[in-house]
Amino acid sequence: MAIGDFLTEENNESKEKVCVLGATVAKEIFGSAYDAYDGTVYIDGRPYIVSGVLSEMGTVASGISPDTAIYVPYETGIKYITGTNISPTITVIAEDVNQVNTVMTDVESTLKESYPNTTFTISDAGSKMEAASASNETLTLLLISMAVIVFIVGGIGIMNVLFVSIKERTNEIGILKALGCSRKDILLEFLLEASFTSLVGAVLGVLVALGITPFVQLFNVRVSLSVQGAVLSLLFGVLTGSIFGFYPAYKASRLIPVEALNQE
Repeated sequence: MAIGDFLTEENNESKEKVCVLGATVAKEIFGSAYDAYDGTVYIDGRPYIVSGVLSEMGTVASGISPDTAIYVPYETGIKYITGTNISPTITVIAEDVNQVNTVMTDVESTLKESYPNTTFTISDAGSKMEAASASNETLTLLLISMAVIVFIVGGIGIMNVLFVSIKERTNEIGILKALGCSRKDILLEFLLEASFTSLVGAVLGVLVALGITPFVQLFNVRVSLSVQGAVLSLLFGVLTGSIFGFYPAYKASRLIPVEALNQE
């Protein structure tokens, strides 16, 4: 406690309208813990006397922070706020993080002893974090798999387009070679063409993503856009075109001028 006393059994049995404030709530409403003590807070239009203010604790589990909470006696809450149709939740903070399993066992034993015919679900924040981490790893694997599929399918498409382009422009390649263009020049020409084609596709993809984001958010799906992501998408497109366009460009650079000129 930063000041005052926590709720007592007498407060609960008498269903008194008293409360204990978290540190952040006290500062937001009254300015300080000292000013909050013995003040009045209105909950659902009913006045509650502040019997104490908790010290600042920070987040303890699943985003829950005692600093932003207001505590009232259990029976008072049932009578004036929630009614009887509730599922109580108890948050326990272990003094030593290495003793969490022991604390969980003690809590479970105490609850079973006090309420022998009741079913309890006990979990710790560490397990939830591990589950969330496993879900993130699975999602990352799926995204990587999708990226690989897009890379292969898109690359094969670019390669086929470039092969067709080379086939249709074989005479042009022969003329360029006859005029003195080197293999390197021909290679770079078609390689840049492949890279530019995939870059255009990447730009269109980024624009489509920006366009559909507002519609996706209408379904309460969280979307986080960033300049870094857009730049990486463009680089990925150029890389795809460069890799899959290299072989067709190489084949074009190896054409024999006389054969290329006579190609119909």
